[in-house]
Amino acid sequence: MKRIIFIVVAFAAILASAAEDIKIVKVNDSNFENEVLKSKKPVILDITSTSCPPCLIMIPTLIGIAKNYPDIKIATVGIDEPGIDNIKASLPIQAFPTFFLFKDGKVVNQLVGVVKEEELFAAMQYTPSKKTAAKSAKKSKNSPRNLVCKTNGQFNGLKNLVTISFVFGATEIENVDIVTDVFVPPEKESQREQMIEHVRASGKGEVTPTMTGFRMHIDNNCRFMKAMDMKRTSTYGEMRAGLELQGFNCN
Repeated sequence: MKRIIFIVVAFAAILASAAEDIKIVKVNDSNFENEVLKSKKPVILDITSTSCPPCLIMIPTLIGIAKNYPDIKIATVGIDEPGIDNIKASLPIQAFPTFFLFKDGKVVNQLVGVVKEEELFAAMQYTPSKKTAAKSAKKSKNSPRNLVCKTNGQFNGLKNLVTISFVFGATEIENVDIVTDVFVPPEKESQREQMIEHVRASGKGEVTPTMTGFRMHIDNNCRFMKAMDMKRTSTYGEMRAGLELQGFNCN
């Protein structure tokens, strides 16, 4: 029993350490002024949604910036969460993800969609200082290789369940799989086929009808995933901490 408790505590400490290293700040109306407008560092503000596959694909890039460039602050706003009415009223948010680049409390630029690290820096007109790489810790032979995270969200006003799965190799994320189950209420059943065709036309993976609505499936090899060019160097602990920050439950 003592050994089991020790393993659980040790694993929790590893996750806490990963979250601390990431240093991504969750922002809402109550801390927006202090964390963004009064920040002494340039800020990349990520406007995200759990129901937005490109938003999920950007998480490793944001983790990498937060981990490697201590003179930049990464802040994130979950558009589906409460307590952000003032933020939504003050920023022109029209799509997800949207990145607002702040310096000295003012927006100097914004980007929409999946972007590379260097594109964010160029839009910010700032050259960050990269942290000196520490020696890599020896990985445990029993370190976890698979990660599954889920959350309830919204898709165009409809309730959904998002499941994102990872397979970690020795040096990178080898496989990513995103499934979004969208629930169509009875009063909108007549519009379901039209919704399905609209999503299919967007090219965001495979779309199939279900008993309660429809399912969107984006796998590792689909055209959409390859076009997004997801950064794959995040570790298990970093991805878990990053997704839990976005409201996912992981196992």
